[in-house]
Amino acid sequence: MMLMYQMFVSAAFLLVLPVLPFIWLVSEKRRANLLQRLGIYTGLKKKSGSEKRIWIHALSVGEVRSAVPLITAVRQRLPHLQIVFTAATRTGFDTAQQLFCSPDEDLVSQIAYFPFDLPWSVARVRHLIAPDLVCLVETDLWPGFLYAMHQNDIPVVLINARLSRRSFNRYRRLGRISGLFFSGLTHVLVQTRQDQDRFRALGFSQDRLTMTGNIKFDQPILVVDEKQKAELRTWFDIQKTDKVWIAGSTHPGEEVILGAVYHQVRQAVPGLKLIVAPRDPARSRQVADAMALQGNRPALLSHTRQNPVNAAVMVLDCLGVLASAYAVCDVAFIGGSLVPCGGHNPLEPAVFKKPILFGPHMSDFSGIATLLLAHKAACRVPDRDGLVRALQDIFFQPDLAGKMGSRAFSVCCENTGAVDRTLDTMARLGLVDDHV
Repeated sequence: MMLMYQMFVSAAFLLVLPVLPFIWLVSEKRRANLLQRLGIYTGLKKKSGSEKRIWIHALSVGEVRSAVPLITAVRQRLPHLQIVFTAATRTGFDTAQQLFCSPDEDLVSQIAYFPFDLPWSVARVRHLIAPDLVCLVETDLWPGFLYAMHQNDIPVVLINARLSRRSFNRYRRLGRISGLFFSGLTHVLVQTRQDQDRFRALGFSQDRLTMTGNIKFDQPILVVDEKQKAELRTWFDIQKTDKVWIAGSTHPGEEVILGAVYHQVRQAVPGLKLIVAPRDPARSRQVADAMALQGNRPALLSHTRQNPVNAAVMVLDCLGVLASAYAVCDVAFIGGSLVPCGGHNPLEPAVFKKPILFGPHMSDFSGIATLLLAHKAACRVPDRDGLVRALQDIFFQPDLAGKMGSRAFSVCCENTGAVDRTLDTMARLGLVDDHV
């Protein structure tokens, strides 16, 4: 079966090979990582001597951010290990550089792009990194990659693993073929009991599964001091009488809904400002144009940083700002949830004690969403009208907003410890110790 898979992906590559130069020329996004992901130019330094390396991989921005507490803990508890970090997307790569590289100290030894699942690309990157252990964060399983690691006796651990109902059903429909995505995994460390049950239903034995919790709860609490808050308020031109609603990590089809909701709510809340942060900042101009057609006249915040303008609707098109921006909002909406995209991490506004709203599609963060809902720290809205009602409730009931925010922060504080359990489990399995 693996041979058939490799023949298929190789044939597919040969079919697209003639158009790759065109893609490289016209797509800035692909130009940033095409050669790297093909294994032609990786920027990686070859392993030498008796170095011990752990290869940690995260798909994109969300997974990269969730890997922060893991990487910090590995650096502290296993300082002898070199950490090589990879991401699959340009925004993920850029985020990793921001988070893991600083003038004072680098948390990781090298940052690179994850290879395409082509035999030669995987072989090239594996040869350069030569890892003693591979940790995949949450997702991004590729049969060819897992097979190559298995053939070279390199253990692969899936960390902070989650399996949404949609993904579970998809793997079940694949039948025996789903084994290509899982058979190469040495161990799976899942977030919840439900995730564990779903992996078992796919054929995983209990001895290859451990429930460790969600490492997102171990994120260092972001501190935004009063000076930084004042700078953000100046940049966003927030006045004392204004109310600020941030819609973070939004997806196509969602911004138009949010724009219509804003129009309706602002009639009852005159000083309302809306800040929309698209999940992909490259879409910001498109988002602004679409919202302008609704009469919102939005401003791109990258254009107003030095010269703030009084705009009621703003598009946050700057990478790495959203998490801090939540500190100055009155309510946060989690994008990717009004449209079927699985939602995004609601803990970022929770650490600032903000009331949280999200739509019906939170499958990628179902465990966190369920906890927040159970503690009445968040509100799930079914549709546009439900979002209007929830926003009005929060703005008209300050006590409700305050209680929701406090409960959200408590949920963050009460569910830590997953990173320690993750490293303890890997040590128990003999995957990391003083000699790895």
